[in-house]
Amino acid sequence: MSGATPPVASPRGGLGPLLGFLAASCVGPNRDLWPPRADEPRFEIDVVFREGHTVLIERVADSPARFREWGYAEKAWYLEGKRGSSGAVRSLLWPTASVVGCRILETPAWRRSPPGEVERWTLVLSKRGSEAMRAFFEAEKGEALPEYPGWYAGTHAYHLFHTCHHFAGGALRAAGLPLAPWWCGTEGLLRLQLNRVRRFHEEEGLLPSPGAASRAAAARAAPPARRTPPRGCRGACAPPR
Repeated sequence: MSGATPPVASPRGGLGPLLGFLAASCVGPNRDLWPPRADEPRFEIDVVFREGHTVLIERVADSPARFREWGYAEKAWYLEGKRGSSGAVRSLLWPTASVVGCRILETPAWRRSPPGEVERWTLVLSKRGSEAMRAFFEAEKGEALPEYPGWYAGTHAYHLFHTCHHFAGGALRAAGLPLAPWWCGTEGLLRLQLNRVRRFHEEEGLLPSPGAASRAAAARAAPPARRTPPRGCRGACAPPR
């Protein structure tokens, strides 16, 4: 029997993800935008996960009972129906045309889905942060697509490193929240950062409005969501229907 020492796996393979996680954990808020000052209006933004996709939902200012839903997707996959395994490879591994959804809805995503199938974070923005987020959206949004109401051409290509998770992370960072958009490659990575942002809210005493708090309590009491294996975007990100 040989006395040679068996080869030991090098730890360097996991060093990159670890360093990325540590770097993302060091990202602080933009203090020029967040937290809100005591004398300025505050705005709520909801981050919603459903079926592997991420959307951002805000209340329409002149009609609180209506909601504006922002989403990001690959045009060919979501609007043109070019899906399947070849579509998944195309959308993630090759830069392709993207679209930005900006839809006014009477019913938000968390009310359109069965209990337990949606994850939701309600975050608080300053007026300045809300305006910076809107500027981010406008910069991502190109010309309207008349054949697809509520959709606009995206100004950036869709690919593995620019999906709906990165889009959501970029918008939240633009608003000043302590989050790293480049570390939002999967739903799980974005979830870790959103939970960290929520802890910042707790430290700053920024709790959602009573109505939002009761909704969050109801969501926690809902049956656990069906879980699927970890993934980034299944094919191409798109707002939940």
